[in-house]
Amino acid sequence: MSYCAVCNGIEEVSAHCPQCGSLLDDHGRFNDFLGPYSPYRQIDDISMTNGYPDLARHECMHVLSCPGCARSYTIGFAETD
Repeated sequence: MSYCAVCNGIEEVSAHCPQCGSLLDDHGRFNDFLGPYSPYRQIDDISMTNGYPDLARHECMHVLSCPGCARSYTIGFAETD
């Protein structure tokens, strides 16, 4: 079974905004924002319908925002076995 090191607190997000260079804030898994029961669904199940190839690429999609310019991004982090 694979896991996301960011979700599990093993790694911290160190991505910077491509617009202004500020350090991005992590708001958690993208899949958790897809509906009121999304956090309770199987991860692989919801990844098949979220619009990203994250299941095939073994990535965990996270929502990040920039405190400097208020832009938001969805970025995939590699899952580890």
